[in-house]
Amino acid sequence: MARKQSKLIDSARSLDGVSLLVEVPPGKIAELEKKCKWLEFAPNEIIIDLADTSTDVYFIAKGKVKAMDFLSENQQIALAELSAGNSFGELSAIDSKKRSARVTALEFSLVAQLPSKVFRELMLECPETSLALLKRFAGFIRTLNSRLTTLSTLTPHQRIYYELLRICEPNTLGDGSWIIVNIPNHAEIASWVGTEKEIVAEAIGKLARDGVVERKHRSLVIRDHARLQRLAEQ
Repeated sequence: MARKQSKLIDSARSLDGVSLLVEVPPGKIAELEKKCKWLEFAPNEIIIDLADTSTDVYFIAKGKVKAMDFLSENQQIALAELSAGNSFGELSAIDSKKRSARVTALEFSLVAQLPSKVFRELMLECPETSLALLKRFAGFIRTLNSRLTTLSTLTPHQRIYYELLRICEPNTLGDGSWIIVNIPNHAEIASWVGTEKEIVAEAIGKLARDGVVERKHRSLVIRDHARLQRLAEQ
């Protein structure tokens, strides 16, 4: 469905902070900004979907998006969360094949939509952009290799424990505990670790009963960080 272009002030329509374009000369950046469509998306709106035949590239000027795939109609696998300065859609722009992921806005987002033809011309004109893209793809491959190893060798509960360890941080109270402020819901955690939300609820519930974690409103306090680490490694 076609979308209206953003009515935000012109100063918000900038590609200056896009990491992929950091080596592109300022004059060329200004030229690209004029060739983009500037679009707004509300939280949970789909920007591109699986199997879409569109091939444009998107640059995030403001907000945050999530890329995901699906094991089944009701079970999704999170691939990445991307914030302002990132881009997505490059694969289809390069090979002209269907989209391989659904990208949804996590919060209000302003994105610049650049035609694939212009993007390919840019890579030929500015080899630094091609190198930056290759480095980005290499990073994705390394991350996905690590996640594949995790999914194939660890139990669902272990993967959940590792995810809690990944997103927690030392509690500012200074009491030795760790905390996950505004913990993602069970479905979101399940999407990152490749399991079902019922198993996430079961794993966190057991941790709570054993005194390893404690819920505080929308946060999860990890009372025994060392024990959680041991459980993840067992």
